[in-house]
Amino acid sequence: MSYIVPFQTVELFENTFKKQINKSTGKVEGRKFVFDKLFGEGEDKLPVEADRYRLIWMPGCPHSNKAVITLRLLGLDRVISIGETGILRDPRGWVFSEDLGEVDPVLKIHYLDDAYLKGDPTFTGRSTVPAIVDVQTGAVAQNDPINIPKYLVLDWKKYHKENAPDLYPEELRDEIDEWSDFINKKVDAYGCGFARNQETFDESFDNYFRTLDTLEERLKDRRFINGDHITLSDIHLYVALIRFHINYHLVFGVNKKRLQDYPNLWGYTRDIYQTSGFYEYTKLELIKKHYQLSPHMRAKLGNVHGLIGTGPDNRQLLAPTGREKLSKDPENKFTLEESAHELYKHENPENEKKYIEFALLEPIKRAAGATYQNELERWAHLEEDAFGELDRRLGNTEFLLGDEISEADEVLYKTLLRHDHIYYYLYKLNFAKTTDYPNLKRYIDKLSKVQEISDSIDIVKEKEQAFLELEDERNPYHLIFRGPEII
Repeated sequence: MSYIVPFQTVELFENTFKKQINKSTGKVEGRKFVFDKLFGEGEDKLPVEADRYRLIWMPGCPHSNKAVITLRLLGLDRVISIGETGILRDPRGWVFSEDLGEVDPVLKIHYLDDAYLKGDPTFTGRSTVPAIVDVQTGAVAQNDPINIPKYLVLDWKKYHKENAPDLYPEELRDEIDEWSDFINKKVDAYGCGFARNQETFDESFDNYFRTLDTLEERLKDRRFINGDHITLSDIHLYVALIRFHINYHLVFGVNKKRLQDYPNLWGYTRDIYQTSGFYEYTKLELIKKHYQLSPHMRAKLGNVHGLIGTGPDNRQLLAPTGREKLSKDPENKFTLEESAHELYKHENPENEKKYIEFALLEPIKRAAGATYQNELERWAHLEEDAFGELDRRLGNTEFLLGDEISEADEVLYKTLLRHDHIYYYLYKLNFAKTTDYPNLKRYIDKLSKVQEISDSIDIVKEKEQAFLELEDERNPYHLIFRGPEII
């Protein structure tokens, strides 16, 4: 679906949001979600099952951005797949325009609206994101834009990854709920962006900057909204602030100040943007294009020629912030949950080999068989999680289970070599080399000097075999990559 479509009159905006326009005030009000069944046990609940659901998001939407960031932080992408619509709606709704044939590869639909109609054949509203779809039925099961992150934290805990971040600590829950509610109600640039008269615009403008002033003051002596660590409150705030920086200031007219004119908010946003889980799911260029090129917003904002703002300079987002000085725990942005899964006990070689199979080998196998982009990224992220966790553990011990080499170490050693020489290239798992992790590098170097371990694999021969066994379509000239250098 092209980003540039013929300009349409403001009637397009009016028709898109006609069911949300309050006839007495003229304001565009928030929509009501329709699939509000909760996750849990019992006939009236949505079952919490692995591979049962698919989270559909759109990179421009702040609410769906919250959902996918939370999913990723918790490692729930192992059990809930991710689908992504294009950034432009057509008259019927969100389209899977970036997938092959403009069809979601799992749900086999062109329009997200089809999943809404399967959930409710009488549905006549505006299909929205985020939406959690039951892949068994193809029907939307849950689309609460505010609370999906909390559901993922509370209801899906048994599937959280090892040492997942605790985004909703029990002792802070009242405070997190209070600030999350404040943020969702008050950090509202849409009041200006969707204003249909000057009075509404002015009222929303003043409210918006009063709210930013409050948040700027709160973040003066706190690294994050609720203290030293990132919580759900920060996920709600971050997605709004990054869009203020990219779009709202320019196109919604909330231009009293820029984000970088608030020292604390600017540093805070950069601090979070640079965090894994947030960074990869903050698609800056798509966010910009969504707001500035969506046909209904072009009509509302008079962008006749479909021009896009020339800024901001997003390189600034990667500059150091110094905000770790505000924390009593400067090295850690998260508190961690206690891992409950049996495989995370790391008690003996057999348990450890099962862990390697689950946490590392299975994601590699699934990545190798991926046929579409989101699926490749899903399993690559999980392999990356495993590398990070292994590197953390090996910072405290010589080998996986202590000071003695076990069978599990041989399995891991071979897997790490294969990643750097084979999987990195053939499966496009090039997020990092294992040697980029200091403790993994030390571990590999140490094991490579143990003859029994080093003799257990001929990585050069395995690499050649892997390249030459590819079908002609994937390696038409039967070439073998020469590197990397073996140290």
